[in-house]
Amino acid sequence: MEIREFQPADLPIIHEFFDQMSTETVGFFNGNDLNRNFAVKFVNEKNRSIIRWMATEDGVMLGYVFLWDIDTTLPWLGVAVREDRKGQGIGKQLVEHANNWAQANGKGGVLLITSPRNAKAQGLYESAGYEPYGVHPSGELLFIRRFIAFIDTETEGRFPVLPGF
Repeated sequence: MEIREFQPADLPIIHEFFDQMSTETVGFFNGNDLNRNFAVKFVNEKNRSIIRWMATEDGVMLGYVFLWDIDTTLPWLGVAVREDRKGQGIGKQLVEHANNWAQANGKGGVLLITSPRNAKAQGLYESAGYEPYGVHPSGELLFIRRFIAFIDTETEGRFPVLPGF
C-alpha cells in the first residue's frame, strides 16, 4: 500500500472510490457529494489550506485522508476507507500519516468531527490518540489530538479554547 498526495491522473479512481461507498458511509462522510466534489476540484486546483492523500494498491484507491485549514494551528481531519477494506488498519495508517504531517509542520494538534452514531470511527480516532472534546455546533462529536504541551503547570493538560465552542 502506498500513501501519496492526489494527482490529476487520479480522477477515475477517485470517482470509483466515491461510487463504491455504502449509504451509511455517504451519510457519515459524503452527504450531498460534498467530499467527492472537493476531492475532484482540488485535484487540479491547488488550495493552500487543504492537503489530501490517498492510499492505493494495484491501481485501486483504498482510502482518503485530508487536512483542511492547514494554515492554522489546529487543522481539521477527514478520513474514509473503501467499503471492502474497512477493519484492516488502513484508516489508522491514513490518520497517522496526516497526524505525522501536522506534527512535522508545527501544528498544535488536529481536530475532527464525527457522527455520534459512527462508533467505528470514534474507536479509530481514540486508538490514534484523539480525545473527545465536546459537541460541535453541528451536533457531531468533536475530537482533538494534541501535539503541544503547556509549560505553565497551571494550564498543563487543558485543551485550547476554541472560538465558538
